[in-house]
Amino acid sequence: MQLTPERRRSTRSTRTAGEATKQRLLSAAEDLFSVYGYEGTSTRSIAVRAGVGQPLLSYHFHNKDGLWRAAVGSLFDDFSGLLADRIHGLRGVDDETVLKLIIREFIAFSAGHPQLHRIMIHECAVDGERVDWLVEHHVRPIFEMTIGYIDRLIGTGVLPQLPAAHIYYIIVGAGPTLFALAPECSRLTGIDPVSNETVEAHIDAVLSLLFRVPHVPAQR
Repeated sequence: MQLTPERRRSTRSTRTAGEATKQRLLSAAEDLFSVYGYEGTSTRSIAVRAGVGQPLLSYHFHNKDGLWRAAVGSLFDDFSGLLADRIHGLRGVDDETVLKLIIREFIAFSAGHPQLHRIMIHECAVDGERVDWLVEHHVRPIFEMTIGYIDRLIGTGVLPQLPAAHIYYIIVGAGPTLFALAPECSRLTGIDPVSNETVEAHIDAVLSLLFRVPHVPAQR
């Protein structure tokens, strides 16, 4: 059966509305799971936050577990896709430059998506099947790629002679913590943790510490 132009427009409109609903649910889920954890978040609260009926949540994601996996997977996919595109553009570039870019993109992404670090902290505190799923589906590929660069740069003396895993977790801890603890940071320091200036300064600070680059004051 061939669709009429009116029917095709209606189908596209329905598809667009459905995608918008899914995106609102994913965004609401990311926010609430990052604050209350899996157990403390209900599908009803997610639907209310998204401004949609709860049956639509079940239609798109079946249940809370399906929505949790889709929401967390979406965050990781966004970061992994961004990283893959940037690294692809640096083919043939030295390891130090690539690792610096990985760290830069990780910190910048963390500033815009603090939910990811908060969700990981929640899940690792519980230490259950969801951590297994996170590690195998999303974290391990990033870890193995990053640890390869770290190992090689330790070997060439660019990075300190420390266990590679420790350097990896220094990056994982130092990168997003300022943004995950943004309310504390703003109260203690008076700075805006997610301003462009703060994000860039934090990137520079982490890179300077890891790569032992001396700080050069900006010219006035």
